[in-house]
Amino acid sequence: MSHVEPQNEIAIRNAPQLKAPSSASRTAIERRFQQALFAYYKGETKAALKDFEKVAELSKSHGDETRYVEASTYVLRILAEREEFSRIEHIESQIFSVLTTRELPVRLKSRVMYILGICSCYQDTRHDQAMNRFREAIDYAVAADDKEALASPLYGAATVLYARGRYDEALKELARLDILLSCLSMPELSATSNLLRALIRRNQSRLDEALEAAWSAYETLKNLPQLWLYMQTLVTLGTIYTLKGDLTCAKLYLDLADRSLKRDEFPRVARLVDDALSAIRKSGRIEADLAFDTRTGILTSRVKGEVRFEGQFILRDLLRVFLESPGRVFSKEDLAKKVWKDTYNPRVHDNKIYVTIKRLRGLLEGDTNGDLILRAKNGYFLNPKLRVVIDDEAIQTQASEEQKGTGV
Repeated sequence: MSHVEPQNEIAIRNAPQLKAPSSASRTAIERRFQQALFAYYKGETKAALKDFEKVAELSKSHGDETRYVEASTYVLRILAEREEFSRIEHIESQIFSVLTTRELPVRLKSRVMYILGICSCYQDTRHDQAMNRFREAIDYAVAADDKEALASPLYGAATVLYARGRYDEALKELARLDILLSCLSMPELSATSNLLRALIRRNQSRLDEALEAAWSAYETLKNLPQLWLYMQTLVTLGTIYTLKGDLTCAKLYLDLADRSLKRDEFPRVARLVDDALSAIRKSGRIEADLAFDTRTGILTSRVKGEVRFEGQFILRDLLRVFLESPGRVFSKEDLAKKVWKDTYNPRVHDNKIYVTIKRLRGLLEGDTNGDLILRAKNGYFLNPKLRVVIDDEAIQTQASEEQKGTGV
């Protein structure tokens, strides 16, 4: 009976024999790789992507499959964050051709399958494929008895279970991971594990436990140069505080994430920030006594419902002045300057101010006792006890008597 060679052995034998890289070439590639890593951890994903792609290209041309695959995993990870999935598919096919024809370190094979699993997990329709990738990564790690290689795909499996809404199973996977991490030094994975636990507890409405896990992730990140993970933790904190009803605190963390974010570097995180801010707007408008949309010029009042200001620009501008600073007393001089863009003249402005405020009160208060716009000894002010939302930034203020004059 004739002997038939396995297909992978035939592929290895027939693979082109590439020239080994010189010492100078290896040094240049290594320098470029370290440069890429530095940019990656600084959050400069565009620069990192360019360098990792160059390292992968040079390594492949010199026959250094190990470095080629390692650089490609970073390329894939960046593309996943950038949600450039069509490019991922092309690189994935190239990596598989190397995996099936070359001998690579088992730990690297496990990492490749883990990264490919993450890429699939980020696409809502590919959770089955993601889980298969993570299981392959686990198999490689177990075969090599490599605990560090095993840790990441265990986390990956938990992310798929979380995405499917199977929270208890996801928590069991994280518990297994915690046991493993207790004897390993993998702070980045510890942070991501706590962050995932925070998301699960948040979705289970166990908000205090969610906050505890999110803060644990944040504490770990203090010593890690991982910008995208730091921003994602801020977003998670923002979403938890939103659900707790603390919109001021939620917006604080989301604004910090938004200000730290380079949107063209991290479009996926930017989308998460935008979604979280949108949730604040919805929640804030539900709770607000007065919600004003500057884009449409429409006010939503808890008492009066929707109030429109078509063509009534003076009334709208006067309202905006009061809404921006609940509790602050505006003198006639202030109102003349801010609303009419003029220097106060009693003969010109006294009647204008009186009539305009009366009309505004009529729109906002109707037949109520008039507890929105109040008269002070030297001017007018908006009741500081009102909860106010302005614009699409959902600025919620709930001033107390002690906050009068602060323009919260």
